[in-house]
Amino acid sequence: MKQVVAAEAGQGGLKLWVRRGENCAVEILPFSPFVLLAPESAAEIKNCTVKTLAGNGNFSRQVFFSSPEEYEKQLPELKKIPGVMVIRDLLQQALSMTGVRLFDELEFDALRRMQFAVLSSDNEVIDRIQVTDNSGFSAEYSGDEAEIIRCFNEQIKIFDPDLLEGFNCCRHDLPLLLKRAKKHRITLDCGRDNGSFSVRSSRYSVAEKQYSYQKFTLPGRHIIDLLFPVQLYDASHRDIEELELPVLKEYFNLDGQTVPELVNGLAGILLPAYFYRTRELPLGFQEAVLRGSGSALDARLIAEYLQNSRAIPLPETSRNYTGALAGMEVAGVFHQVRHCDVRSLYPSLLLAAGRSPSRDEAGIFLQLLKKLRDFRLSAKDRARNEPEEAKRRQLEALQSSFKILINSFYGYLGFAQGAFNDYALAAKVTADGRDLLEKLTGILQKHGATVIEMDTDGIYFQIPESDSGQIDAALQEALPPGIELEFDAEYPAMFSYKAKNYALLLADNSIRLTGAALKSRALEPFQRKYIMAAVSAKLHNDPQAAQQNFEFWKNAILNRTIALEDLAKSEVLSDSPENYRKKLASGSARRSAPYELALASGRKFRAGDKVKFYVTGEKAKVPVVGNSRLLDEADPEHRDENTAYYLAKLKSLAAIFQ
Repeated sequence: MKQVVAAEAGQGGLKLWVRRGENCAVEILPFSPFVLLAPESAAEIKNCTVKTLAGNGNFSRQVFFSSPEEYEKQLPELKKIPGVMVIRDLLQQALSMTGVRLFDELEFDALRRMQFAVLSSDNEVIDRIQVTDNSGFSAEYSGDEAEIIRCFNEQIKIFDPDLLEGFNCCRHDLPLLLKRAKKHRITLDCGRDNGSFSVRSSRYSVAEKQYSYQKFTLPGRHIIDLLFPVQLYDASHRDIEELELPVLKEYFNLDGQTVPELVNGLAGILLPAYFYRTRELPLGFQEAVLRGSGSALDARLIAEYLQNSRAIPLPETSRNYTGALAGMEVAGVFHQVRHCDVRSLYPSLLLAAGRSPSRDEAGIFLQLLKKLRDFRLSAKDRARNEPEEAKRRQLEALQSSFKILINSFYGYLGFAQGAFNDYALAAKVTADGRDLLEKLTGILQKHGATVIEMDTDGIYFQIPESDSGQIDAALQEALPPGIELEFDAEYPAMFSYKAKNYALLLADNSIRLTGAALKSRALEPFQRKYIMAAVSAKLHNDPQAAQQNFEFWKNAILNRTIALEDLAKSEVLSDSPENYRKKLASGSARRSAPYELALASGRKFRAGDKVKFYVTGEKAKVPVVGNSRLLDEADPEHRDENTAYYLAKLKSLAAIFQ
């Protein structure tokens, strides 16, 4: 396969930038935009050719347009017509039809990567631009603003990166750069083939939240804002105090002092998994980062069908079904705790039983799952035996990426927008998973173990002192063919609070918290600090430390010696204050303290900005809206935080840990 480092679909076909030594050559593959139609669709389409697809899928006619312009011209009307399926991303269309995948046969370290930071004192004028790249180059451009911009533009062309990396660059750095370049009448022609930046409004989802952002593209290059993968990482880990570079530096143990140096470190940790994911998907790099697992797998399955000229089925109507077995069996503190985990439980159940979605006529689902699983296990074994550290890191990133893809196969069955979703199969798989976990817990209890917590495919349990290996053997013997059990960790102590909320004492005496009740950022910082110390006291059986922890925070609140930063909530605006104002006027939004404070400040807050505020007043029960202040507007000489409000929160927490 070709080492394709970038691709763009548009007029003239699919344009590929192919790595050849130190240079990139351009190749053009034929491609025509298309939509898919159901037979009963009454759409009348001009300037097109129609291809009939095989099979019983609902969308059995593929309509190709004469040009991207003709496609864009007719698309608004076509989207209104029932029986039309539109893949809005033209690059996804092109990669699906041609079979080309970005980065195939490339390793992450082979990418030409440049990191940058556009720095300003007042968000209006650029003071400096800092740059690093993975050849070892670093520079800081300062002085005349126009010259700063020209130097940065020129350096991009000199180094010719495949990837531009920033942090919060889609909200701050790039909008400011384009605005100031326009003022100085500077053409930012730093794309390949002297292309320029383009930008459009878009949205992306992280867990339950949706965010608006400006999507920047540059011909022949990828732009990755590291804030996005950090948010996605935190959505699953939930233990980063603040999504800001100084905090991330400590959390990820990053080297470097400048913003680009820290961005480089972050990228090295977070991007390889997405890089290898991109190699498997008909998506651009930026899309592969931001697409959810269900949507990404759907793109891959649809691509396989279209390449084989097969019709695409209509998604099943969403319906509820019983989920995984999860829950806390006992609460309290337990010592010498073990954890066993069924390896890739749901994918393994699907493969062991040979079950595919009912509308997957070509059997692509299981073929792809088996291929990815075998590839992942091979990479994992190779990583375990690889003596060279750099190569081992690449293999670990590869197998980690494939693990995420593999585990998404089960979730896809219940993905409402998935063309091949299958709710009956999803229910069957979860039922089999529940049966297996119940069988394993029964064996544990029969042998005298205390089952503490179960969650989907894993069990935390305390073994009896008399056990000499009988439990492990009994569990392994109970497994059906094709299912493997791993005893992947032991812990000196575990605090079980409630279902999916627990704390583990690790061998190095550090503590790992799981669950929103123990580490949510909806809690104020002083609460998170109190909880960590209270949990530590529990795990170490130290009631005196627990009492001292409570007294410390109680006195700090009452005497107003607590840092205001420890009282302040931090919320990211998912929408602009102006849009909030409009929604409030129309009755489609409730009053919200961070938005009210942003509007009242007179400053230009935008979607994605962070608002830090604390509660004022005198009573323990006060509405936060109307009784709060921005942290940076506080007067340290005249403290006005609501001590009764925060003391009540502390006492509520203390009651939990008693």
